[in-house]
Amino acid sequence: MAYNEAETRYQLIDPVLRSKGYREWRIKLETPAPVEPIGAKGRRRAGAGRTDYLLCVQAGDMPRPLPVGVIEAKAETEDPLKGMQQAKSYADCARFDVQYVFATNGHLYGEFDKTRQMPDGPFPLLNFPSHDDLTARYAKDKGIDITRPEAAMLFMADSAAWAKPRYYQDAAIRAAFEKMLRCEQNGDDSRVLLSLATGSGKTVIAANLLWRMHEAGRLTKPALFLCDRDELREQAYDKILKAFPKGSVRIVKTERGQNAAKNAKVHIATYQTLGLDDDDQGYASFLTEHYPPDSFSVIIIDECHRSAWGRWSEVLKRNPQAIHIGLTATPRQLRESKHQTAEDADITANNLAYFGEPVYEYTLIQAQEDGYLAACEIVRLKPSIDWKMFTREEVLAARPIDARTGRPVQEEDLREQYEARHFDDELLIPARINAMCADLFVRLCEHGGPEQKVIIFCTRDLHADRVAMQMQRLYAQWCQEKGVTPKDHYAFKCTADGGSELIETMRGSGERCFIACTVDLLATGVDIERLNAVVFFRYLESSIAFYQMVGRGTRIDEPTQKYKFWLYDYTGVTDLFGTDFITSPPKTRAKKDGGEGEGDSGDGGGDADPLPLPEMVAGERVSITPQGRFILQRRDGRDVPIPVEEYRQEMISRVLAEAHTLDEFRSLWVETQQRRQLIDHLLGQQYSPEVVRELVGLRECDNFDLFAHYGYRERALKRWEREAEYLTIHAPWFDGAGEKAAEVLRGIGHQFGAGGTEALESELLWQVPEIARAGGLAALRKLGKPAEVMREAKMRLFGV
Repeated sequence: MAYNEAETRYQLIDPVLRSKGYREWRIKLETPAPVEPIGAKGRRRAGAGRTDYLLCVQAGDMPRPLPVGVIEAKAETEDPLKGMQQAKSYADCARFDVQYVFATNGHLYGEFDKTRQMPDGPFPLLNFPSHDDLTARYAKDKGIDITRPEAAMLFMADSAAWAKPRYYQDAAIRAAFEKMLRCEQNGDDSRVLLSLATGSGKTVIAANLLWRMHEAGRLTKPALFLCDRDELREQAYDKILKAFPKGSVRIVKTERGQNAAKNAKVHIATYQTLGLDDDDQGYASFLTEHYPPDSFSVIIIDECHRSAWGRWSEVLKRNPQAIHIGLTATPRQLRESKHQTAEDADITANNLAYFGEPVYEYTLIQAQEDGYLAACEIVRLKPSIDWKMFTREEVLAARPIDARTGRPVQEEDLREQYEARHFDDELLIPARINAMCADLFVRLCEHGGPEQKVIIFCTRDLHADRVAMQMQRLYAQWCQEKGVTPKDHYAFKCTADGGSELIETMRGSGERCFIACTVDLLATGVDIERLNAVVFFRYLESSIAFYQMVGRGTRIDEPTQKYKFWLYDYTGVTDLFGTDFITSPPKTRAKKDGGEGEGDSGDGGGDADPLPLPEMVAGERVSITPQGRFILQRRDGRDVPIPVEEYRQEMISRVLAEAHTLDEFRSLWVETQQRRQLIDHLLGQQYSPEVVRELVGLRECDNFDLFAHYGYRERALKRWEREAEYLTIHAPWFDGAGEKAAEVLRGIGHQFGAGGTEALESELLWQVPEIARAGGLAALRKLGKPAEVMREAKMRLFGV
């Protein structure tokens, strides 16, 4: 009997590789099951996630082996080249940061080389390259001399605190080390950029990267981890501290007139504590006072896309010999600013030009497919008023008042015209705010209830105030109608003007603080794992800001079984998915309540006599128009929201390619192996029948009826309807089968009604009391071979 995949690996592949000198030759990688946007909170797909094996080489007595390729075991009778398409193989190389993909059935093997980008083989497995030959080949292809002492960091173990990193975290570290080594060998400055989705654990990467460098003797001077917010600093401190011995990691601050981090191995600082944002003092700052030039061996810039226009380039210029590493979720190209010096522009104006292309990338959609980040369902909506443009005369006719003072606004205080992008920023329209809040509140009630954790991104501070007040009012009315006691701080404003003290409560409590109305204070550095929805009431042009804001919802929260977040888009901002990260530098605009530029709160302190903010108090009626629901997919290397209808049509077209007629499809569906191959094929192409059933309102139907309805124009029956028709139409068949067999056949119909096709293919089917009492398989043998009887029952079930 031929070996399956596991047996092939154990009986045929392992012995050959051991004979070729491979010791700890493989690393087993497992991901959780993917997440899907089904129901209010999503769910994990049934079954296991992906399992991969990495082929490794060893260097002397180094602590850990080095992955160089993916090795795929196939059943003994399978073609070893099956599935080795160039695109898939290249993606595997990039995903795991390896050079090769090997596939073998234990007798023959095929390979894909990332450098040549060509599948090759088959060759006899006995001719597989030896450990030493593959090690030399890898070093040559990567351009790295792994015999040099500097290369030891490639073979170092992770810290005990983070000893089981996710596969992409390890791959990102190896990719960074590889570039460092190439730069050093070529005499170039070491500049590295890592791009990973928000929520993927970049700080854990930093912790293990620094630890492995420390263990390899590469931190001869301190390392600096630099970020731009106190919360990011605290997060980094907590994670890096766990990796190092006590006292090795310190936060940069003044204690007794000295630098508290003076003797630490890793220094963690914000730009502010280094004095890099102090325009009055220039560079006579904490940095220059406590850190002479070339103080650091490694500098890690966290969220480097956010701070490219700050003064942080000074710390890089003062440490040119250090390794500079940028961590980002959104690689950013910036157009040249007229206000920067040429020297500053060399470093800050273009991250890609400074750090180079990312050596490793891990996207939001990859993380969702791997089951590490929450799935996303996009709901696009549009206020009816946003198609309209208001002239100065039309605004005056609506009797505008100053939103802050209540005094009438004069004609000279108005723009010539107002478009949708000006609404709630330069023209406040209460009817629009109320309509958007009412629509959102209804949607929350429909999908899990109003007491969900939600962030609403508003245009400015005053807008956030109005939205929070309206959401609180709607909640109070709902509580009154339901006869329940309102919970504290249901909706609150959280901007630079106040409210940030409630974030910890929002994060930790399920009983208070549900709806946070902000401008951009919560755009980065705040992890709220149980966040259920991200809402955009504001217009945006910056894809960087957009991705950061969306990232607030991507965390999975296992305790509350949150595997999905809703993205409610009232302003068309989801068009920014997949756009290039090219944004203009922040521009100073006329101050409104003290704010300036995109992303500022726009309110709170500042000018003693701010410009009036017109508020239209009459004349407009606003409704909300649904614009469709969307699934986020990766297309041609970009994140693209796909309309549910298009997603469904593309999935159905793949089914029709396998079965041209309903009869062909029915025959395929009743064969367990063929059916599972079809479903696996669809899932492998990122098409989920379960998701489509949810989104098109066929949740009570089986997948058979989903495909039969949309692919072959059959009426979609609910599971219980198909069960009822099966029991009614085929009653004569049951009557002629004998009492016991009839009970089993009816039980099959009952189980389909309860659990669909999957219930008929479960081993537990024969343990169901009514089926077991009737004799189960033994009862069916009176009608013929049980497998053939089951097939006939399925054909009758799916033929009604």
